[in-house]
Amino acid sequence: MKQLAEIENEELDRPFYRFFAIEYSATGEGLSFWLKVCRNYDLPMDGKDYAMERFVKFIGEGAKYYLHGLETPTQEEFMEKYAKLVPPYIVKMIERRDQPEFNWETHLYFNYS
Repeated sequence: MKQLAEIENEELDRPFYRFFAIEYSATGEGLSFWLKVCRNYDLPMDGKDYAMERFVKFIGEGAKYYLHGLETPTQEEFMEKYAKLVPPYIVKMIERRDQPEFNWETHLYFNYS
């Protein structure tokens, strides 16, 4: 059984948020971005990654195909690469870090044809 100090140390080492990103482009199919930010909680006792399962449902049809391009960047990497796609009020919420539950997902699709 873990000691309280071990649990507290794990929480200090764990990033506050998890970031998911998929960038997909193909000739004739345009450019798609799926982005997700959520609180970074431990996996529950059953070991399921419910944040990932919700992201897969959000992606919808073709998720297995698009997940080949899944990235799980750090906050710095995510903001550097996708900051222009994240609304300013979401950036503020990410910086605040005072929400007991935070979940943001978006799908952006661009087609230049």
